[in-house]
Amino acid sequence: MKNAINKELIFNYFSGNATALEKDLIEQWSADASAREQLFIWLLEWENQNIQYSADVDRAITRHFSRLDELPAETESTAMRPMLAFAVKGKSWLVAAAVTLMLLSGGWLAREHVRYEIYTTSFGQIQRLVLPDGSKVVLNANSTLRVPRFGFGKTTREVYMTGEADFSITHTTTHQKFIVHTEKNFDVEVLGTEFNVYARPRRSRVVLNKGKVKLHYLKGSETDQIVMRPGDLVTFDAPGHASVKQTANPANYSAWKAHRFVFENESLREICNLFEDNFGMEIRIPDSTLAAQTISGSFTALNAEELFEILTDDSGLSYSRSEDGKVITLDY
Repeated sequence: MKNAINKELIFNYFSGNATALEKDLIEQWSADASAREQLFIWLLEWENQNIQYSADVDRAITRHFSRLDELPAETESTAMRPMLAFAVKGKSWLVAAAVTLMLLSGGWLAREHVRYEIYTTSFGQIQRLVLPDGSKVVLNANSTLRVPRFGFGKTTREVYMTGEADFSITHTTTHQKFIVHTEKNFDVEVLGTEFNVYARPRRSRVVLNKGKVKLHYLKGSETDQIVMRPGDLVTFDAPGHASVKQTANPANYSAWKAHRFVFENESLREICNLFEDNFGMEIRIPDSTLAAQTISGSFTALNAEELFEILTDDSGLSYSRSEDGKVITLDY
């Protein structure tokens, strides 16, 4: 039976054109763990060639399980038993992503977890990652990184992020590019380097510490490029306009990795935005003059409360909390 299963047959099955006998063969074959892994590798390849499949995921899953429901009771029990046993005993990421998530979360979410390893940090959390190609990533609080499960480091080195992350990219013998995609209309293309990407709703920036990167960004209706050198700081305003300047200490923008926060003439308003983005704290400053005051210095704190207390003490500010404790108001 193993020799009878090939990519052409599986592609035909995904297209809904397999015969009843072929479907039976595939059902029996896919009960094996290694076979199911190959099945989802082919699924990814087929989806990349047939983009319209994304609109029919739920229907395909429904059709698959409807067919199982139509099987005689004895046959159904026999067909499902290997799959259930593997789900309980195998503890494979493939079953967790491809079966459990399909059942609980629907086709689209299941497909995302099949295609990508998804790393997410909560408010105040920092996560350190080593990618399959040896590249290192430190994911800041309230951020997400998606890494392809299949072919990463071989056919592709493209990741997708929201929030903030610090990258140390490993250079490959084939000079394969590493690309960071963001949802802020810019991508970062590198070969081997260290850089920080900040892509939050209010503003975005890229700081290059070592090496060389190329930014691809949307300028109006056209795509433009910026080649960055060490020490370059590129910021994007809300409409997406880019500006480049040199910073003497690019490492300061990654100091958060060691729970250190470095401010260079940062306004209180901008610092309050940091608290909201990284820690989920809402801080209000009714006085516009106070909000515009700037702070400079390096502050080490393990959590939001500690950092807030240090900043208010050093600045001689007072504050009050709302009754539910969710909102902090700053004052002189």
